Amino acid sequence: MTSPPPVKPTAAELDLLQVLWRLGPADAKAVHEALRPDRPDASYATVLRQLQVMHGKGLLNRDESQRPQRYAPVQAQDR
Repeated sequence: MTSPPPVKPTAAELDLLQVLWRLGPADAKAVHEALRPDRPDASYATVLRQLQVMHGKGLLNRDESQRPQRYAPVQAQDR
C-alpha cells in the first residue's frame, strides 16, 4: 500500500517551518518572537493557531510532555 503524498505547506506555513528549521524545536512564543522582524503583523495567537493546524496536517511534531509545548518540523529543510 502506498502512503499518501506529503502535504505541501502554504507560504505562511513555510515561513514558520523556516523559523523552526533555524531554531530547532521551539514553543509558540519563541517562534512568534523569531517571526516578528519579518512579519510584524502576525499575532501570538495567530502563530499558535497556525502551529496547531500544521501539527494536525502532519507538518510538525508536538512535544506535549512539557509546558509550553514544543513544535518541530517532521521533515528536514532539504526535503
